[in-house]
Amino acid sequence: MTTINDVSNTDDKDLVELAGYHSYKHYERFSDIWVNGKRFDVIHTKYNSVSGLDALTVKNFETKEISIVFVGSEQLDKDWLGTNTKLIGTVPPQQIEDAKIYFQQMNDKYGEISSVSGNSLAGALTNAVAIDNPQVKAVTLNPAILPFGMVDSSEEYPNITNYYSKYDFLTGTEESLGLGDRIPGNKHGINNGVPLFSMLGSNHTGYIEADENGEFKIEVGVKGQPGHGFIYIGADDHIVTSLWTGSPLYGGQTEKIVLNKENLLLLSNGIQDQVKGRITNVQNYLNNSVSIVLDESMQFSTRVTVLQQTFQMMFDETAGDPLFNGISNTGTLIKGCIDHLITLLDAAEAKCRILNSILNSKPAEIIEFIASINIDVESLFAPAREYLNQLKDDVDNLVNGAQNIIQTYIPELFKGGKDMFVDAVVGELNAHYSIVHKNKEAVYNQLTNYEKQVKDIATSMFNKDQNLGSSIQSGISLADGVDAIQKTEIMNIENSPYLTIGMKIKELQVNLAHQQFTSLVTTILQPIVDNIYQIALFVESALSSIIFRVKAALNVGLYGNPVGLFISLFTDYEQKIKTAVNNAFVPLEEIKTIAETVRIGAGSMSANIPEMLQNFKPYIDTAIFEPGKFDDVRLYNISTLAILDEMEMLFNDIIFQLSNEKANAIEATLEVSKNVLSNLQILKEQVNRGTL
Repeated sequence: MTTINDVSNTDDKDLVELAGYHSYKHYERFSDIWVNGKRFDVIHTKYNSVSGLDALTVKNFETKEISIVFVGSEQLDKDWLGTNTKLIGTVPPQQIEDAKIYFQQMNDKYGEISSVSGNSLAGALTNAVAIDNPQVKAVTLNPAILPFGMVDSSEEYPNITNYYSKYDFLTGTEESLGLGDRIPGNKHGINNGVPLFSMLGSNHTGYIEADENGEFKIEVGVKGQPGHGFIYIGADDHIVTSLWTGSPLYGGQTEKIVLNKENLLLLSNGIQDQVKGRITNVQNYLNNSVSIVLDESMQFSTRVTVLQQTFQMMFDETAGDPLFNGISNTGTLIKGCIDHLITLLDAAEAKCRILNSILNSKPAEIIEFIASINIDVESLFAPAREYLNQLKDDVDNLVNGAQNIIQTYIPELFKGGKDMFVDAVVGELNAHYSIVHKNKEAVYNQLTNYEKQVKDIATSMFNKDQNLGSSIQSGISLADGVDAIQKTEIMNIENSPYLTIGMKIKELQVNLAHQQFTSLVTTILQPIVDNIYQIALFVESALSSIIFRVKAALNVGLYGNPVGLFISLFTDYEQKIKTAVNNAFVPLEEIKTIAETVRIGAGSMSANIPEMLQNFKPYIDTAIFEPGKFDDVRLYNISTLAILDEMEMLFNDIIFQLSNEKANAIEATLEVSKNVLSNLQILKEQVNRGTL
């Protein structure tokens, strides 16, 4: 029969917290440290040694067990340069030798050392000591390797346990480089930490600074906003232990226990304290995820509007000219400008008629000496007027096309998902979480009934035993009554048909939306923009023709013959022509200048549209689901998944312990346990979809 573990003993969880958190606090001698509700007294410290070795020796206040906790890397010269860089070699650095000496000194001074621990470099020091002292228990968190040759590959080192954090960079690198065999003993992964670059350091040490309540948790989101909450990352919280023995569970089978009343009560209490406590964290994490998704859902109209406004602004700016401001909305400015050009053209036409009349009213004396010049005003101005009207039509088409894209097609970019949700990503997540939310509540309620059922069975077994004893002593027949036992329903939580492609749903939706939008803009708007460019070019060309003909009026042939020269000297005919030509030039030049501006703007717009479309993609990404909030949902789900993974491990052990028992009540409990495990696995699979 397995002896129930004394909860006051110094266990792996305590040693991991001492190594990853308290060792770096540099406590003074006689300080007391509280770890997992246990008091440890600092009875000796060693700081600022020549080799860089830092360590403290602590005594469990209740059990009097003595532990040495080595301190990980802190000093650049002694730890990093003087020790860590030498671990890859074959010669043990002095700090390792000093750690062995310190262990022996403490062992001589205070008696048997029961355990050693350390994190990172201190993990290597711990393992070096444990290799030479197989009687001592060694526990490390994310240890560094030992120099080549220190670990005997033929030895198992059962006294050494190394915990690898899921997101630790050191042990991950060591294993990937094939150096894992330089870490002796057992190695077990734990699901602490979060996959954030900013958390690299704490993922390695397993801890962040404790809050005022001594809790190790990171803040997620912004206080006061939906989804704000905390994730608990303390490494020792993620070491799963047997509900009966307190020994860590690593996924394998544990030693069989006897299912008596005490052990059933331990199971019931364990469900209450360990399982439901963790499931409460699961509830909080998932509730925060749900809050974020619901908030995004409520912001749907805003997200669509912001995306529409963003495109409007970006499209207007592609021209790089204020004249095009509002072209994706009403186009009032540029259309007003074209109207102004038409007015100018009318004015120029009128002035050219005046010029023509002057040309046709030459003094009679010179008629036979000069060439007759006539400006065909109607034929000259008709093409320009037609082009300007066409330009105006194209601008109308561009405005209408842009508005159609903004009003009709941009909202369409959000549609999709399994049920063609109006808001694809949010809709699918919402539908999935509505099922997950019900399922987690169902699992929690089932655990509550399960806990009560186990406790009732234990109590009933005790009462039955008591009654039997009384009956034997009194000689009175035993009553047939059986205590009422909480019934736990065997049930299967609901399957979810949603989020079958996991969190990739957003990436796919964003890519699809961006492709659709790019196609829309390039097939609807870009041809119109190119046409505006071409028509503006035609306008310039037509204006050039008019200007050329008007300038030709100056060559009336007054010079080059004696009569013409006489007329130019003694009449104002030439001056009248020059004045009329100049009057016609003013509006014509203005039209040409503005037409050129329109052409350049349209050209810039056409050239910049591809880049604008590329730059627009991040805005689609934000509009479909704000990336920071999406990451928060994923972060909560990753943390939920870690707990459910641990619960699966725990229930596998519970099922193993309840198996092959002949008592009907235990068999019934076993069936419930299997059902709980099955539901936890389904819930885990559903949450996992929110992490992929």
